[in-house]
Amino acid sequence: MSDRASKVEVSGQSRRGSGLRLLIELTVVALAYWFAASVSLRLALVHGQVTPIWPPTGIALVALLVLGRRVWPAVFLAALAVNLPIGPSTLGALFIGAGNTLAPVAAAALLKRAGFRIELDRIRDAAAVIVLGALVAMTVSATVGTSVLVLSGSVTSDSYLSTWAVWWTGDAMGVLLVAPFILSLLPKRRSPVPTLRKSAELGGLLVGIGVLTFVLFQNRLRLEYLVFPMIMLAAWRFRLRGAAPAALIASGVAIWSAVQGTGPFATETLVQKMVTLQVFNVCVAITSLVVSAFVEARERADQMTRLYVAANAASQTKSTFINSAAHELRTPLTVLTGYLSLLSGGSVGSPPESWEAPLGILMAKTRELERIVDDLLNASQLELIHQDQERELLDLRRLVSGAVERAQARVDLLRADVTVNLPNDPVPVEADADQLGRILDDLINNALTYTVRRPELVIGLKTRSRRAIVRVGDNGIGIPDGERERVFDRL
Repeated sequence: MSDRASKVEVSGQSRRGSGLRLLIELTVVALAYWFAASVSLRLALVHGQVTPIWPPTGIALVALLVLGRRVWPAVFLAALAVNLPIGPSTLGALFIGAGNTLAPVAAAALLKRAGFRIELDRIRDAAAVIVLGALVAMTVSATVGTSVLVLSGSVTSDSYLSTWAVWWTGDAMGVLLVAPFILSLLPKRRSPVPTLRKSAELGGLLVGIGVLTFVLFQNRLRLEYLVFPMIMLAAWRFRLRGAAPAALIASGVAIWSAVQGTGPFATETLVQKMVTLQVFNVCVAITSLVVSAFVEARERADQMTRLYVAANAASQTKSTFINSAAHELRTPLTVLTGYLSLLSGGSVGSPPESWEAPLGILMAKTRELERIVDDLLNASQLELIHQDQERELLDLRRLVSGAVERAQARVDLLRADVTVNLPNDPVPVEADADQLGRILDDLINNALTYTVRRPELVIGLKTRSRRAIVRVGDNGIGIPDGERERVFDRL
């Protein structure tokens, strides 16, 4: 089999594997949507299909955020399957399914445009999912669905606003309560695996939240907000992993109480129930998300501060050590260089002829050690250099010419061919002459060093749209594409 045929076969297998994976993802999303919708419809308050919370919206939003926009057909087919048996007509079910699909698609697009992170570890992420994901995007499904029910005669026009409000808040609650819960279950690289003790503590806290919420909603004392300290404690102790299930449990108990008509809902009308229920749900969702995001952001800021302090201390210690070591090495090297010069120059007597080659090697290696020490000193000075350097207006042509002159001795030694192209007009720049000169020296020395044949250098200076660009080209082996970013690493 030829190489081309092999590549075609591998490509075909890859496409088949990708298609199978997409089919599995679509199936899982559709089944999860349909199952959650079937359970949620048991809580319907209007026309058997408008509920105070619609979990499928949260499931669809998470699927679109994690898997991408390609899963929207699964959302549409599942929404259509849910609405066909209960919709006013087949056409009406199609429109309602389209609205149920467009709402999470719009929410995902808005969140991605706002830079949303699925970790929900920033205040801006919590604000984005509340405002863009829930309050804004869910108006699409509420408007389409309510309009279909009114136009089909299933709901009177007088009930348009109340039906719209129930539909909108149901979808919004699905985003605020279900989506964060699913996101909290996703594995996160920065979050450590909870220990058995931590898991038991979280489980006990969630059970306590459920029991307390149930007790508070079984009486008419209107004390349901007393559960908030426990929800805030769950968010504070366990971040999103505790905040999301705590909010979902409290909201679930409240919705069940509203459907059963117990506690504060016993004597309320539909509109009053929705106001009481959704104000509680919104407060629960916002409190849990904001507190968990705040704690996460504060902890991350503290960690970054500790890392910065540790890195800064380590860098200063390293620079001090390098500077001290270089200074300590310079004295014995100076003595060694002096004695080698005396021996090779004949100041203490003519050396034997057999010593000339070894002495030459020792002199060369000593000079190499001196250059290494100078490099160490330069490195330590670069580490300790102050950020607020004094700059002056310079002609960049003179800096380039000076760097070429400093390298001339080495150019002659290596018999290198150096071409310098400088403009006729001055090129004024505001810079530190010493630092810029050191950079040019490094570029030219590297070009002379890393070559496998007679060095050929082309040094050019051009100006383009108020920018000055210096290029140092050589005939060396170059830098591999995967290593080029390392040019900007320290040292």
